[in-house]
Amino acid sequence: MPIVFTVVDHDQPYLEAVASGQVTADEVRAHLLDECRARALSYPELIDACTATPDWSSREARDIVDVMKILGEESTLGPTAVVVSTDYAFGMIRMLEILLDGSCILRPFRSCEEARHWLSRPG
Repeated sequence: MPIVFTVVDHDQPYLEAVASGQVTADEVRAHLLDECRARALSYPELIDACTATPDWSSREARDIVDVMKILGEESTLGPTAVVVSTDYAFGMIRMLEILLDGSCILRPFRSCEEARHWLSRPG
């Protein structure tokens, strides 16, 4: 299932999305392009992926990171909090975070409350 926006707030720059089921690298790339089309790449984003399972290889993880780095060269990428419910999903998002090497901020969380708190912190 694709990653679907549930909130796009241009007045107070902020995004929320929900991911569920098996999430492929192609769906992650499509989501990033949707964000680009919405002119919201720089917005803080919360992705509720509690019912999702990452379904990409380590090579595809590097491809996702490459796309994010390219987009980050064209526009500032806002911080992204991904809420997950399994150790596997946490590890996969953490792998992306490490591969991004500070080019943008992506972080896994176990609760929406914790993720929202992190996103609300000043820069």
